Amino acid sequence: MMTGEWGIYIVLYFWLAAMGGGAFLIALGLRDERARRSGAFLAFIGIVIGALLLIVDLGQPTRFWHLLVGFHPVSVMWLGSAVLALSGLGLFLLLVMREWPGWLVWVTAILVLLVVGYTGVLLMATARPFWSGSPLMPWIFLASAYTTGAALLVLLGNREPGLHRISFNFALIEIVLVAAHLIWTYPLAKNAVQAALTGDLAWAFWGFVVLGVALPLYMEAQRRAASLAALLVLAGGFLLRYFIVYAGQTGVLRF
Repeated sequence: MMTGEWGIYIVLYFWLAAMGGGAFLIALGLRDERARRSGAFLAFIGIVIGALLLIVDLGQPTRFWHLLVGFHPVSVMWLGSAVLALSGLGLFLLLVMREWPGWLVWVTAILVLLVVGYTGVLLMATARPFWSGSPLMPWIFLASAYTTGAALLVLLGNREPGLHRISFNFALIEIVLVAAHLIWTYPLAKNAVQAALTGDLAWAFWGFVVLGVALPLYMEAQRRAASLAALLVLAGGFLLRYFIVYAGQTGVLRF
């Protein structure tokens, strides 16, 4: 779906799809039906806006349509496009139905989970060492989706006590996975890792670490300012995707 240099539209797509998808997957486990419908709405909006951003990034809307209607099951991009469209359809059906059929909930949940993880798979399918040098990229995006999804539900007023614990636990998993990925890929993508740690992208990487993980974890431990902590987690999710997308193109793009 994406060709040439990957920029801010791709970062925004990754971010929105993760937030909305994570919110939906988490909300399915909550007792509140309104929360489940809110999660479905957030995921639908994230996927629709994400698809529009992809179309804008392509520059020619017909290219997205041709990719979607063609049949290329061995293409990661085609599979991603198909899953994106089907998950959007499933979410739309849930939103317009009064009662949710169990089978549709399960199918849509699997499709949304694939959308969230697919972004990492897409990066791994490239020949760029920072993205493909370790098998952790999809798991980083999945962990971040749950972290930001829980934060989004909190920010929108959901006070389920388990949401804070979900965000806390997945933030810890997320930072461990990111650190492991940097160590793993350093021999293959030294310039990219250095750009993230001390170079042009250090502001995004350390912003993710401090604003998106460390401060929210501290605030959660102190039981303070839940809404502010949630907002910082969302900002950290954006910075994570920003430094990953651009670090993978070190030497290709100027920041």
